[in-house]
Amino acid sequence: MSVYVVASSIAVMAIIIGLGSFMALRLPVTKELKTALMFIIINFAVPAIILNGVFNTKVTDSLLHKVLIIFIVSIVYHIIALVVTVVAAKLFGFSGIHANKMSILASFGNTGFIGIPLCATIFGPVGGLLAAIFDAALDLVIFTVAIHMLKQEGKFHIRQLKSVINPPLIAICFGLVAFAAGFEAPQSVKLLTDMLSGIAGPLAMLYIGMLIPPLVKAKKLTAVPGMWFPLSFRLLIIPVLTMIVLSVSFFDLEIKQIVIIQAAMPTFMLATVLFAKYANDEETAVITTIYSTLLSLITIPIISLFVVWLTDFG
Repeated sequence: MSVYVVASSIAVMAIIIGLGSFMALRLPVTKELKTALMFIIINFAVPAIILNGVFNTKVTDSLLHKVLIIFIVSIVYHIIALVVTVVAAKLFGFSGIHANKMSILASFGNTGFIGIPLCATIFGPVGGLLAAIFDAALDLVIFTVAIHMLKQEGKFHIRQLKSVINPPLIAICFGLVAFAAGFEAPQSVKLLTDMLSGIAGPLAMLYIGMLIPPLVKAKKLTAVPGMWFPLSFRLLIIPVLTMIVLSVSFFDLEIKQIVIIQAAMPTFMLATVLFAKYANDEETAVITTIYSTLLSLITIPIISLFVVWLTDFG
């Protein structure tokens, strides 16, 4: 993997975010427009990346092993990240539900909305598939542990798991079954998934860019108290610690690279929805997510240098 490839991808992302902001200045950004974009990305584009990876990958025991490994690694990684950030938050003076919110924003990255398209661009179809497996494990942790941490009464309900059943997860399950069965997709289906997978990244960046001008106009794009904590942990401390741990592990190089790239993702977009529903604090999540995403355009290429180091010396 080349740092130039990563830097070029991030530069294109930045340009598209700028185009999204320009569009928001010229056209009204309605709730319906944002909902439509999110619907297309989640229900069509991201599943297409997953299936495109399946349909263009040769079935091997080695790849099935990687899928299992990266799923387990993702769960362990996110649980450890939560524990570390909760302890750190309390050491830095955060308490109660606020400490939990800071921990969640610091621990969970945008591994689906941005991470899957980016990994597919850098590592090809197999990279997109493995990145999707990593994200599926994150969803499982979010809709169990994270929601439990956000809910004031602290009660877990099995119905929370219903949110885990979504099109990307369905695509993963179908793809793995088809993969294991050696299913050969028709050429037209391969072409369809290839075309749809290409719109995930651009639409995600347009969506993020569109969120910025309205917040600027409303003078709400100001730093929230304690925002430095999730930004520093999410963008630098956790990725670097992940790189250090993986550098002495015995995992396959491709798994190491994908996990580090996913660990470098900005704060997850779903935080806005979860904070609004369970913590009555949408503003903290929105502002942190936007700042995190913009800063990640700088930090992701920096973290990619570590990935190259891992390639040369791992």
